[in-house]
Amino acid sequence: MPSESGTPWTVLRLLSWTKDYLAAGGADAPRLSAEVLLAHALGCKRIDLYTRHDYRPSPAELASYRGLVARAGKAEPVAYLVGWKEFYSLRLKVTPDVLIPRPETEILVSEALAHIHRFAAPQGAGPVRLWDVCTGSGCVAVAVASQARDVQVLATDISPAAVAVAADNAAAHGLAASVRCRVADLLALPADCGDFAEVQVITGNPPYVAEGDAVAGSVKYEPRGALYAGKDALSFIRRVVADSPKFLAPGGALILEFGCGQADEVRNLMVDSGAFEEPRILRDHQVIERTAVALKRR
Repeated sequence: MPSESGTPWTVLRLLSWTKDYLAAGGADAPRLSAEVLLAHALGCKRIDLYTRHDYRPSPAELASYRGLVARAGKAEPVAYLVGWKEFYSLRLKVTPDVLIPRPETEILVSEALAHIHRFAAPQGAGPVRLWDVCTGSGCVAVAVASQARDVQVLATDISPAAVAVAADNAAAHGLAASVRCRVADLLALPADCGDFAEVQVITGNPPYVAEGDAVAGSVKYEPRGALYAGKDALSFIRRVVADSPKFLAPGGALILEFGCGQADEVRNLMVDSGAFEEPRILRDHQVIERTAVALKRR
């Protein structure tokens, strides 16, 4: 963004210039990114920009905005720049310690809710329990708990920093009593979580990128431990599929996100385990096979 111009920088002009600048660099959703960054720099809500098109930011506000745009122009994720990301209509805290929640992961939430409703017990019979493995920011765990009544969620991750972010998100949405955040390696049950020895739903978005596979420029800013699964892209998914029958109630649902082109292998892992019925493979908003849903045999 040029530092000097004969024409004053208004909100409308800033948004127009930034949209074109980010689009030229290949950014996703350049207009939305411009709005999120400018609202952050001005300390207002994004919707407020629509009534402030003629507002002229102060020099300090312009300097803050220029810095943000420069970083975004180098593919640094907007969510990290502003510290939050919207997911399932919730504003969630994100830091470079966690993956940025993506729209395709909302499938895990909608499928989990469907199975929670299926298991819903009569009032007073106890909560439905869900274990969200590789929880990261806690996006799935918090979204499920925000939508379901009488549900208890265990959100685990091997990264203590990620678990801290998940706990912050649960607390920020008044769900600390419903979402228990713990450090754990995949489906290793924490010592103080014996009440989750049997659950009705397991969700997971484990690492599924093989070491050496190409990723988008912005993804390189995200934590490697949450992305890469070593030489075998399915190493973590394989462990979750193998261990989940020990914790799932009969008829319980295992709901896993996986990478592009992995659908057949994930399906085979579930079928070959002998513990699950034929899984359903769901496509995301880009019509890419993205999620497997398998019920434990009764």
